[in-house]
Amino acid sequence: MPDPTLLSIVLAVLAGVLAAVKRLERADWVLPLPWVDLALAVAFAVTAGAFDDPAWWVAAVAVALGLFGFGFLAGAAALTLVRLPDPELMAMTVVPLLVGFALHHFLRAANGKQLPFEAAERDSARSDLRWSLAAKIAPVVPFALVLGVPLPGGDLADAAVRLLGAAVIALYLVAVDRIRVALLRPRRRILRAAELNNALVATVLAASPIGAEAVAWWGRTLEPLGWEWYRLVAVVFSVFVVLAVLIGNNMVRGPLLFVVLALGHLARLAVAAGLVLTGAIALLHPDRDLLVPAVIGGLPALVIGWLSIGRGRVFRQLTDAALLSTLTESKRGAVIDTWVTEKVVVAAPDLSLPDAVGALALRSLADERAQPPWLVRTDEAIAVADALLDAVDRRVALERITDDRIDRARFAARGDLALWQAKIRGERGDAVGALAAAKDALTAFDAAGARFGTALAWSAVADHAEADPDLDVVAEIDGWLAAHDLPAAARRHATGSAARAAADRGDLATARDRLHAARRTPAPVAAFAAAMRADRVHFGATPRELCGIMLLVERQVLAVVTPR
Repeated sequence: MPDPTLLSIVLAVLAGVLAAVKRLERADWVLPLPWVDLALAVAFAVTAGAFDDPAWWVAAVAVALGLFGFGFLAGAAALTLVRLPDPELMAMTVVPLLVGFALHHFLRAANGKQLPFEAAERDSARSDLRWSLAAKIAPVVPFALVLGVPLPGGDLADAAVRLLGAAVIALYLVAVDRIRVALLRPRRRILRAAELNNALVATVLAASPIGAEAVAWWGRTLEPLGWEWYRLVAVVFSVFVVLAVLIGNNMVRGPLLFVVLALGHLARLAVAAGLVLTGAIALLHPDRDLLVPAVIGGLPALVIGWLSIGRGRVFRQLTDAALLSTLTESKRGAVIDTWVTEKVVVAAPDLSLPDAVGALALRSLADERAQPPWLVRTDEAIAVADALLDAVDRRVALERITDDRIDRARFAARGDLALWQAKIRGERGDAVGALAAAKDALTAFDAAGARFGTALAWSAVADHAEADPDLDVVAEIDGWLAAHDLPAAARRHATGSAARAAADRGDLATARDRLHAARRTPAPVAAFAAAMRADRVHFGATPRELCGIMLLVERQVLAVVTPR
């Protein structure tokens, strides 16, 4: 096995120090586990090099210890490389420990409850600034490695391919950080720390003798290569996408779901391995024959990273919503004030978080553990959403902010929250309250000039029109359609709502007329996407989902008005 390079040792030491610091930050010295971790670290530092080359099971134990959070041991093992740069030690002990601890840290930050709660309790602008700077520097590092690690005998074409590989990794890092930008500061900070640590440890793995040996083996065998390799990459990408669609749209249930989830994790591991391989070959152990295949191998991760920004941001904001609902009132107020400063005062208004809170409120109506491991009650979530928007209104009034963009965002966010309240009250059987909330959404969206949002509000009004016998929804929608120049998606959606309202009250002739008018208005998914972009409202659904709902409603009306 090749000897560790100086670069791999420096990176491993940096990752080890970070692991030890993170372990120290959360060590509870009343419990025995930190003492066991510290004792093992000291024992490792003293006895390293006294034993024969470690077997494979040592690597498995090292990964397990890292997963249990033995950060002191990981740090001591990494520092041991400074005096004992042994390839077997690095490959079988140090790297597995660092990988295990990185996974432990990430899982606690992304899926745990205690670490986000502690981060909110000890929120720090200075720490957030440091990790924000690290996230900005990280995409530059791959290009620095291309310049710092030469390719013997390489020409300009090889350099261009290596730079392309660096660009793949850099753009992936940018995509991942874009998911974090919209989050509350405490969670953004801990996720940046965890995910940048993952990136650092992945770089250690690629730079280590493990990465060098993998590159050398591929260079010797040259299999798979060419179209065989490209087909393999395409298959992995396709499998990942199919599994993501099945899981994301709840298309699989029961025991089969566990199988699909397991396959999904394996596909994600394969995609990540392709990106690590890109770094190992294009940046750290360049091989002329493998440069192009290595760059191609990293493309699935890049494409998936950018395609996942929207859904990833929404999913993580659901955890933000759950975190806010569990904080004390004073600490919640402090976190919300910071959010208002970041998302309203010093940057372009981004009021997407109240939409995520509204979505969580609706989900928690059926299951209070809809966002595990958090326990969220619907009324608490709605109170949090109101608190977020009330805080924005107070800051605007206090600082006398006059900005049309902020005013529009405020009205649109109020309309969006009113739609969630209409759905929740409807599910609870409160038709009068649901209709009142739908009317509030109409008023708010109209004030914001959000035409598509207003069309969705009309749909909510039609859902609960039976609560007011004097309300003529069809006439109201007809008047709104006649008074405004509307995008196709808004016009078709509202016309379909009028058809449904007419069918609900038994006026089949009017329902048939409005349905035909709706279907004469072409509004594909692209039209919905364009209308939603024009509104700049954070709706709790994708253009495809909203288009599908519209088509379903039209089919239901058609079934009612078609003579039998």
